[in-house]
Amino acid sequence: MKKEGVSIGWMIVAIILMVVVVLETLFIIWIFSAGSKMIEKDNICAYNICNLGETDSQYEAYLYDDVENICYCYTDGEVVHQEVMTGMVIFGS
Repeated sequence: MKKEGVSIGWMIVAIILMVVVVLETLFIIWIFSAGSKMIEKDNICAYNICNLGETDSQYEAYLYDDVENICYCYTDGEVVHQEVMTGMVIFGS
């Protein structure tokens, strides 16, 4: 006697595909969150530590090292200031 409806094999494939879609969505959200945090730390280095947004800034360039969590400020191609970023700075405060 043949069972009516969807066979067991297709149900297994459907469950596996649903699990893969959920995992993919969680991975995309995680990547976006990690990228946003790196961009935020980069902006803190540029604007709050090296003051590159100001017209009277004494630095010409910056580099944020996300591995060591250090912000480097440059003038004439040389590091003139470096600061370890231990905490998050809130903009506008």
